[in-house]
Amino acid sequence: MRLHGMLCGSQLPPTQALLINPPPRNAAPGRPGSLNQAIPNGKPKGNVICNAEPFGGGPGATLDTMMPYLRDRLQPWGPVALHFVGSGYSLAFQRLRNKPEGSRWDELHDIDLYTKPEQGKTELTQLCERLQPVLFVTVMDANAAGIALAAGCRVVVIDLLLWWWPKIPTLWPEVERVVAADFYGLKERIAHEKLANVVTVPPLGPPPKTDDTGKRKNVLLNFGGLQNPYIPLKENIAYAQLVYNAARRALDLRNATCAGDPAELITLTASTAVARGLVVEPPDTEAARTVLPDEALALMGSSELVCCTSGLGNLYGAAAVARDVFLLPPTNATQGIQCLLAEQGGIRMDRVDWHDLTGGEAIKYDNEDPDVFKDISKAQQEVISSSEAQTQLAKRMFTAMKQSATAGKSANEPALRSLIRVFGQDSGDAMAANVVDVLKEI
Repeated sequence: MRLHGMLCGSQLPPTQALLINPPPRNAAPGRPGSLNQAIPNGKPKGNVICNAEPFGGGPGATLDTMMPYLRDRLQPWGPVALHFVGSGYSLAFQRLRNKPEGSRWDELHDIDLYTKPEQGKTELTQLCERLQPVLFVTVMDANAAGIALAAGCRVVVIDLLLWWWPKIPTLWPEVERVVAADFYGLKERIAHEKLANVVTVPPLGPPPKTDDTGKRKNVLLNFGGLQNPYIPLKENIAYAQLVYNAARRALDLRNATCAGDPAELITLTASTAVARGLVVEPPDTEAARTVLPDEALALMGSSELVCCTSGLGNLYGAAAVARDVFLLPPTNATQGIQCLLAEQGGIRMDRVDWHDLTGGEAIKYDNEDPDVFKDISKAQQEVISSSEAQTQLAKRMFTAMKQSATAGKSANEPALRSLIRVFGQDSGDAMAANVVDVLKEI
């Protein structure tokens, strides 16, 4: 059994955005080009600062996916230097991508607004004053947006969860533009809240897999981003260990039942800290490694079953390339709500929630974030403390594994594919186009 570290994201063909009061487009649709030749002679005509909230894998992966298209669409404005500022997993993601042979960023800035808020605020303010960026682009980080606005920057927010926020972030009406990824209830909320500076784009994701002719094999266990500043690392590790142990038990039963057609368990986690914390038997010092987005999607597209957390990145990746999907217990409020809304919209999901394992009341994922995190932590500890609950999780995973192993190729499209039919998918180009369109007013 192999244990990998995984980063999510993809770079795919352009998709048309759905706009509210659409602005004229100044740049022709582009494809990602050579990023190493962006600044001739090392002298940029301007700077763009980008940032991603260090919450799970979604914000950092979103920025990574959009980045090549953003670079390409900035070319008509002359050489522009792209800077990333951030911390935690989001910074680690960009560092991994910023290789000499294919640099995404002209400069990375390690500035922590969460564990060192006062120092981080000072450093980010000084950076904005020094670089005088033509744009400051953040993926959902209200702290960074507020500091950039105070420093006089033109701010664009990319928001994957505008449909969900219990209360719209107070700074959002003050920024130049909010680029929101579509989901259930988004357009109704924009109209109700009278959000004049919001445009919508389809959710990010790869194109649907249409050549599913070869035999799929193995079981993929994909934890996605998992880590965020509000949950202790030890709880993330405990969650991963709980699910990993259940998956191993389920896989042993699956292989015993399907004699002659054994499968391996391949485990992906975006956090190397979580990967290192997992106890794997037999010990394997080479087990944990980082898988780049293309390989992660390839694994999703070749596995007979994908067991994953229900973040939007995982949902849309699985919807596009996976065949059978089993969704793990939610690790935050939006994962729970996303599943409930999708089911209400007629999307069939094979999933397990915490109350299915504990026998208690269902968690109210629409409560305030601190309450939801507390309820999830309590439920997780109940399952960890109960051999019966752990066995129930293993049984649910075994049922999904057995079904996927014996089902064969179906004439019907995968159930999650309906998400793409409802909302479409963006390669990152529609998102980048709406960011760059703000420059027309400068």
